[in-house]
Amino acid sequence: MKPLPCARTGGTRPCAGTGSTVDPNQAPYTRFVRLEKWQKNQIFKSVAAGGLDVKECVLDDNDAGGRVTHLPSASYFDFEGNPGHYTATTVVGEDHPGTVEFFGYVGIDEQVQRWARRVKVDVETPDLWADLEREREMLMGARYEQAENKPLSSEEQAELKGLLREVKDYAAKTYSLSAAQVLSLDARFGEVEAAAGRIGRKDLRLLLLGVMFEVIITDVLPRDSVRNILVLALTALDHLFGGGGSVPPMLLT
Repeated sequence: MKPLPCARTGGTRPCAGTGSTVDPNQAPYTRFVRLEKWQKNQIFKSVAAGGLDVKECVLDDNDAGGRVTHLPSASYFDFEGNPGHYTATTVVGEDHPGTVEFFGYVGIDEQVQRWARRVKVDVETPDLWADLEREREMLMGARYEQAENKPLSSEEQAELKGLLREVKDYAAKTYSLSAAQVLSLDARFGEVEAAAGRIGRKDLRLLLLGVMFEVIITDVLPRDSVRNILVLALTALDHLFGGGGSVPPMLLT
């Protein structure tokens, strides 16, 4: 947010109590009016109405203007002006900044809600190219080169077991696996679980690749299904293998 001129002075000296400077050519009524509590509450409601989790957002305001930031995506809604005329700069995801002008404080509510809806869509829209590159890195092991090859802790072993169970249950429903196929998949995942406390996490990832390859060559499951299940398992366990990823949303439902 760039500083706005102060309305109470006629020169370029700092405005008392604000720290802002004055542009002599700027009309005095353009000073930003600090938000009152009810106005901040309205912005809170507008963010929520736009579909964003307000707990993931922050509102900052000072004598120069205000900014609503969505922390996970770094998107923001930056506004300045006065109750008669506001200017906002908006950024959604990796898009270039956009500018919008509006009149009256009600306009802020409407524009914030519109911005929040766009951020929600952007966050929920997958980056297919980035996902493909991450999948390649997981399969080839490039993203784990800097990870320590130490065994999982007892807590991590318990987490691995739970996540593999979630992957198995999800695969069983998604690919309509028979009882025999579920048992086969469970046995392969069991090998990984049993080795989790004995071998390093890099070696554990290789073991997971090996048991899933065995599933392919024994024709227990179709090749495409096995690949999808493997990618899902690698994604779910990425943070345990040292990649720093997060658990896929479909396993959190």
